[in-house]
Amino acid sequence: MGSGVADGLTTLALSILNAGGRPQDHAWLQVGNEVILVGDAAKTFVEGNSLVENKANQAVYKIVAALGVIAEKERMPSQYEAVIWLPLPLTEMNTKDEIAAKLTQTAQNFRFRGMAQQVRVSLKFCPEGFGLYLNRKAQLDATGVPIDQRRTFILMMGHRNLSVLCFEQGSLKSAKSNSDGPGFWPVFERVARSCGVTPADYPALMAALSTGKTTQVSQAKGELYDFAAAVEAVRQAYWKAARIYLQDNLLGQLSDGTADIIISGGAAFIMRQTIKTYFDGLRMADQVIFADGKQEKLDELVNELPESTDMPSMVMRMSDCYGLFQGLVSKYSEVLA
Repeated sequence: MGSGVADGLTTLALSILNAGGRPQDHAWLQVGNEVILVGDAAKTFVEGNSLVENKANQAVYKIVAALGVIAEKERMPSQYEAVIWLPLPLTEMNTKDEIAAKLTQTAQNFRFRGMAQQVRVSLKFCPEGFGLYLNRKAQLDATGVPIDQRRTFILMMGHRNLSVLCFEQGSLKSAKSNSDGPGFWPVFERVARSCGVTPADYPALMAALSTGKTTQVSQAKGELYDFAAAVEAVRQAYWKAARIYLQDNLLGQLSDGTADIIISGGAAFIMRQTIKTYFDGLRMADQVIFADGKQEKLDELVNELPESTDMPSMVMRMSDCYGLFQGLVSKYSEVLA
């Protein structure tokens, strides 16, 4: 399901939707008299890009829509309980009470694609990147190595922000963690404009960055166009900002050379080779683990999705939430055992 949310609509908006197809492709909610379109269904009504919005502003509708998709696909009853672990950047943790209150209220009575639902929500907030730590812990447990005897850094290179999380002795060290690093999208947008790329061609430029195929169909020009110059400019500008952030917030903590560095996020996929070269130059290549490596089960799940063809970074971008999901399943399996 896409990231767009269009709220404050009336039932007139539903006339443009396709009632068939996958529910995640045509997701809409009705809360009271308000209609909310989520994901691809919202594209017609959303101006700009949702990446520039604070996650908390639209998180509730995305969560409720996801619950609706699951309920429809699994043919669940109209009343059920949902246990949710929700990741947030450290800089947005101050919104968790607002999200929890609105989610609890909204989930109590809504319609998803016309189907009435009443959901009792049990909600836990986790720092963005914690799922990667849980996944690494499971990998080490399988080899008999306890993770609490190692220092682990999670580097989340997202489109919205860049985070460094430090784990020592099995717990997050907030004083050594930070989530206010440069996001890829603001840099992308600024540099794209300076290179003469219009918003209509942002998807084409992003595809060029993600796939390495710089020649893409330009909607603005109505023909094939080589975005190589803009691709290089975006890469250089983002890496300049990211490198300064890493120098200030990560390198000083790596002096003993014993920590694991787990790297994820959509920007990490785009900048993978640059990141490898950077840590290789610091003689830390053996400590770096990209989150989409050794993810056989997640690979299988993603490969079944038709959108994976157009989004090669999907495994990298889903790995954090997948790790949280595995942790949630493991916890409840222990309770039920």
